[in-house]
Amino acid sequence: MKKKIILAVLFLLPVSIVLILLFTTHNYNPLPVIGKHTVAELVNYSSIEKKENIQFDGKITILGFLGSNVKDRKINILNLNQKIYKRFSGFKHFQLVMLVTPGQEKEIIDLKYEISRFADELKSWNFVEVDEKELTRIFDELESPLLLDGYKSSDYVYIIDKDRNLRGRFDDRSTSEINEKKDSYMLYGYDTIEISELSGKMTDDIRILFEEYRGKSKKEQSQDRRKEVIKTEKKQ
Repeated sequence: MKKKIILAVLFLLPVSIVLILLFTTHNYNPLPVIGKHTVAELVNYSSIEKKENIQFDGKITILGFLGSNVKDRKINILNLNQKIYKRFSGFKHFQLVMLVTPGQEKEIIDLKYEISRFADELKSWNFVEVDEKELTRIFDELESPLLLDGYKSSDYVYIIDKDRNLRGRFDDRSTSEINEKKDSYMLYGYDTIEISELSGKMTDDIRILFEEYRGKSKKEQSQDRRKEVIKTEKKQ
């Protein structure tokens, strides 16, 4: 009798787990839109070397500002490459866009060589040369309290969705800060010097955004199929 009970448990347990996974809806909180306005689009700007026209529309973009300080931002880019790019480079409609000011072609070539030592390909890495005025215009559209330095450069990068909305967190408090009832504060950008922030907060937030778009895609496909069925039934 004991053997029969054990065999029944061994058979029913994995079946039950599979059924739970099949019929349970994954719930998550969408990554908030925190900007009041959409981010300014890049107009007629190409990725250095690749000469491809780069735009934010239709892409999940990690946007960074290197300004005129490409050489001293190497550690920021390598951290971003290891913790973010290598995780998400295989996803469609994903790109990293780093804005730089003119006259740094050699520094960019050297930096891309450093990146290539730790990545199989660089198809989603884009270094885009813009003048200082254009760089400032795009940064101002973020309405971020984080500032650029004297080189028009920053440690922080930003998540821009396919509709050019800035994504982040309205409440970035840790569990201990919430328990201590500290005032809430927003997360606008992600510090590329802090490895834990890239592999923790930023990785989680990008995954949530991809899940959001995956859910929208499934819903649109379902609606399209329903429309096709209705059309077919009307014809009959």
